[in-house]
Amino acid sequence: MLSLSGLNWPAIIVAAIAFFGLAAIWYQPSVMGKKWMEAAGVEPSSDGPKPAFFVVTFVAYLVMATVLAMIARGVGASTFGEGLVLGLLTGFAFVALQAMVNAIYEGRSKWIVAANGGIGIIGHTVMAVIVTLWA
Repeated sequence: MLSLSGLNWPAIIVAAIAFFGLAAIWYQPSVMGKKWMEAAGVEPSSDGPKPAFFVVTFVAYLVMATVLAMIARGVGASTFGEGLVLGLLTGFAFVALQAMVNAIYEGRSKWIVAANGGIGIIGHTVMAVIVTLWA
């Protein structure tokens, strides 16, 4: 049964922080940031992103980590391999494929899919491993 009771909240918070940190690196111009900005039509702001963007992003990652912890516990995942598979599957099925569908309808390039889908797969995998092993 999927339930919020008994979840390891420190693991969930660490998992969300890990995804946040990975995404901060991923979207740097020298990694995927420049390609993502071009594909998304985003112009770099001289002021930088608004602080609210970071708050919303972190809360979203907390929700994702919570759901991954619920799924991991619900299916009885407890090993590195099981966390790895859970993260790869959810990252690919729920994030990368949605990024691809959105890009098709929005007429965006493969780079938007690579940037957004790629970090989704990586982030979900890291979060799932953390909440699975640290259950």
